[in-house]
Amino acid sequence: MTDPARSAHPGDPAALRALLDRVQVRGMSAVRVRVPFRRPFATATGMWLHREAWIVRLEAADGRVGLGEAVLEPDATEVEETILARAIRETAGRAREGDLPDAAELGLLGGVGRAFLAALDGARLDLALEPDRLAVPVNGTISFGGPRAGAEAALQAIEAGFTTLKLKAGAERETEDLVARVRAIRSAVGPAIRLRLDVNGAWDLPTAEDRLEAVARFDVEYVEQPLPADDIAGAADLRSRVAVPIAADEAAGSPAAVRSLLAAGAVDVIVVKPARVGGPVAVAEIAAAAAPRGVPVVLSTLFETGVGVAAARVAAAALPAVTWRGRAAALPHGLATAGLLEHDLVRAPLVVDGGRLSAPGGEGTGGLGVALDERAVRRFRAETVEAAG
Repeated sequence: MTDPARSAHPGDPAALRALLDRVQVRGMSAVRVRVPFRRPFATATGMWLHREAWIVRLEAADGRVGLGEAVLEPDATEVEETILARAIRETAGRAREGDLPDAAELGLLGGVGRAFLAALDGARLDLALEPDRLAVPVNGTISFGGPRAGAEAALQAIEAGFTTLKLKAGAERETEDLVARVRAIRSAVGPAIRLRLDVNGAWDLPTAEDRLEAVARFDVEYVEQPLPADDIAGAADLRSRVAVPIAADEAAGSPAAVRSLLAAGAVDVIVVKPARVGGPVAVAEIAAAAAPRGVPVVLSTLFETGVGVAAARVAAAALPAVTWRGRAAALPHGLATAGLLEHDLVRAPLVVDGGRLSAPGGEGTGGLGVALDERAVRRFRAETVEAAG
């Protein structure tokens, strides 16, 4: 029988906050894991070799356990890692008394606090919601490589069912290199497949204008973070100069940052990483600010394990509908990333079928629809935090 207290994810931020705050806890534990990538993953900002994450377990008053995941940015400092570990240890002690830090308290820790809040709220979401099998559209990701390698990877992604592809870009030495790569991929996949670029803030304004003008003929859906995250004025200027729509990613670091981007007219699309902005409530706040302006929200990951990706899937399924450039359907999200890791740490992987992502569900799963693979957690464990006392 369905518990009436465990309901569908409300899209209203205040209602969602109230739902999560009603979850009563009596304990928390956490384990830090270090999971290698299956193969090095290149972006414009560097090479990813492994993912460090904290898997958080919240124990509810009724004995059920909810899962969440905290991850930091790839360039996080040792100080930030230390602050996160200390916050987790302190919270493990407080949680025995049913006390968890709230958003205001964690907000004092900046990005570290938002990462931990995302984990806590992900775990509360796991406890508060009934499991579902809702499938959300997702894109395939094409890493760096030459034109031939890019075309081959794109064809493999299409064979797997993806109809939208995101090309990691930004490391090309010359505009011609980018053009050759995009041309090869577009020629291989045909006109019906949507192509996106992800630059990770690697270009300056003249370079961005030159390169986007050069690839606009290949029908690029949007370019993600073409300029450094702090150049909001430049993004607004670029948006007025080029035909390719502009998306913010690294610049969309919090609800307040997104409101600034919208006010400046600097974005056509907001790409949100729940782990970066503070979890599902922050995602709902961002969507509520963007939707009235006709700006869609696309969720992406910081290469979390299956726990973090599962929480992002639930948040994506609750986003409001926004008609964008004549398209009423939701834009595909960048959530098909757990398979890039050597192991996603969940007992049954999230299902990617026909370019859509759903949770496996099954015995022992909550609202996120996944359960931990305890053997894998032990295999990649680097540190464990148990409740004090």
